[in-house]
Amino acid sequence: MEMKLLGETIPLENDFVEIYDLKFLKENPRVYACTHGILGFDQMIEEEQQELIYEKLIQEPSVKNLIPEVKRHGGLIEPILIRHDTKEVIEGNSRLAVYRRFKQESADGEWDLIPCEIVSNLTDDQQAAYLNQVHIKGKTKWSAYEKANFAYVRRERGWSRKKIAELFGESEPTISTNINVINLMKQNDDNVRSHFNYYDVVVRKPEISNAIKNEPRVRDFLLKKIKNQGSDENDSEFTAQELRKKLPVVLGKPKVLKKYLDGAIDLDQGYQSAKISQVEERVKQAKNLLDEVLKSDVDHLEQGEFNAFKHAVRKLSKEVDRIKKIVDQNG
Repeated sequence: MEMKLLGETIPLENDFVEIYDLKFLKENPRVYACTHGILGFDQMIEEEQQELIYEKLIQEPSVKNLIPEVKRHGGLIEPILIRHDTKEVIEGNSRLAVYRRFKQESADGEWDLIPCEIVSNLTDDQQAAYLNQVHIKGKTKWSAYEKANFAYVRRERGWSRKKIAELFGESEPTISTNINVINLMKQNDDNVRSHFNYYDVVVRKPEISNAIKNEPRVRDFLLKKIKNQGSDENDSEFTAQELRKKLPVVLGKPKVLKKYLDGAIDLDQGYQSAKISQVEERVKQAKNLLDEVLKSDVDHLEQGEFNAFKHAVRKLSKEVDRIKKIVDQNG
């Protein structure tokens, strides 16, 4: 058997391998997402790292969902891909975790061996290209957080943004943004993956990103808020979508922003207050513009221009009536 990677033919062998002879791939984004925030992980010996990876993987929802499927079939439908030189699992870390789980629960040796496709060795480029094909363009999709971590790790290993972008099939600015999101999480010492969407909003939304760059108090306050959010958006003070929508409005009103930073109001209260202020501001701006319309200006209009002006005034009058009704309805 063989496979094609980056224009090169890679020979494959099929065999069954003892599960405890294999290693989880630490740089696999799903594995990395489980372990990169664990204090002292890099200082652990290999055996401790591998055991901790297993403990984290087996708690993953995707792995839990895989357990009944593997058990129902009595094994794997598709073999995992491993490297002979390092004994690392390039593709199939979740399936290896499931086999180890069954091994712990069984005494008859049924789960001792796992079906593998074995490649002698791979370059870093080939390995990354394979993972990209399977998890970014293929059937087993990585989450946005896992893809961002994949880009971040490659950048840390010296890959250029251009090279990473070519691998992902995305633009360099997109890759840079994803790397910046992970960087911000690391700067804030936050490894909760469900928080990724908040940091993504902070980096991508210009009003917010500019505020945290130029206003230290806003940065400190906001990053602390995000880090203290729950692991479930339903249990959090605000969602990432609410942050995207409401915070720029609050940032645009200094007095409201000060109250928010002082803790006197929450984000929604600040948004409602700033939003009302914005409505008032727009009406004032409209009134100021109308003050500039003088009789002498209208008198000098030609007939065609006057007719168009009269039509615009009628439309304006309807809008004023509509706003008056809103005011009357709100007392």
